[in-house]
Amino acid sequence: MHRDRYIRSPKSHVLTVALMGLFLMSGFGVASSPGSKSDNSSLPKVEFDPNADPIRIAFISYANPQQVASDSEAVCRYLEPFVGVPVKGFVTMDYGSSVEAMRNEQADLAFVDPLAFMMAHEQIGVKPLVLEIYASGEPTYYSCIWVRKDSGIRELKDMKDKVISFADQVDMSGHLMPRDIFVREGLLPKDQLEGSFFKQVYFAGGDEQAIRAVYNGFVDAAGISQFAYLLLRPEEREEITVIARSIDSPSHLVMARKNLSDETCERISQALLSLDPKNPTEKMLLDRLYGVQGFAEAKMSDFADVAKIAARYGFIRKPEAFAKPSSESATQETEEDQQ
Repeated sequence: MHRDRYIRSPKSHVLTVALMGLFLMSGFGVASSPGSKSDNSSLPKVEFDPNADPIRIAFISYANPQQVASDSEAVCRYLEPFVGVPVKGFVTMDYGSSVEAMRNEQADLAFVDPLAFMMAHEQIGVKPLVLEIYASGEPTYYSCIWVRKDSGIRELKDMKDKVISFADQVDMSGHLMPRDIFVREGLLPKDQLEGSFFKQVYFAGGDEQAIRAVYNGFVDAAGISQFAYLLLRPEEREEITVIARSIDSPSHLVMARKNLSDETCERISQALLSLDPKNPTEKMLLDRLYGVQGFAEAKMSDFADVAKIAARYGFIRKPEAFAKPSSESATQETEEDQQ
């Protein structure tokens, strides 16, 4: 699975860098501008017990693991005053490793993508805490079908007997969501990816590899994140275009192990939610998080639609666990009817 936010730098885990800067510039407290949504200098802090069992956070390595480990130290120090116990970070190479660490009670919190969260919730009962907010101002993103402008491909049906690349088999935005675009259009059976519609399918290993395969003419299209084009140089971006987009997905999130206390989860969530993009200092730091503008509260029902996609391809078995409350579903249906 691969991180999908490429507003600034494609492969480094910049959350740790952003919060490290916040720690260094504010001395554990963060001043908010008048009228801002929150002020974490006023959040209740608790007496610190250095001998208590630590809270352990799994950070994914997208660049140099040593650098990510170093950056994570400041994030942990930022959170400690709000939870009153030591906070320790460690680095994993992928989401699966983070889930296994939580399964073995070696991690209390982890930064993951929606698919990893849904699989972990079904397997070990993890809880969603906060979603990341992107440049759109919403805690959502989507996938696209990218082609070269000079390819002659204008519609999805033009991909018949063509070659497509995805990022990775176990990837929400780099496989399941773009694949579902073709299934929804009736062009691709849900249980057969290669041979029935596409001539050939490649899993390129990441969004950058997939988008460059399109740009260089090695494949006809790529089904990957909306942000993937930012991995190309500005002049290269002019050569590619989008012919279709997926439904929206919740953004990447912070999840907590099942038995982490509600009080601790609430304190962690509030510390992250209080980071305010209206504050110039915090905005500068949050901008370094691939365009992340802050955090939003996460609910199980946020994942209702993508859970159906994950279940369709066998990654989870009980999508109803993420179902929207009946009142929320009724409101959504009314809005869709009005449109």
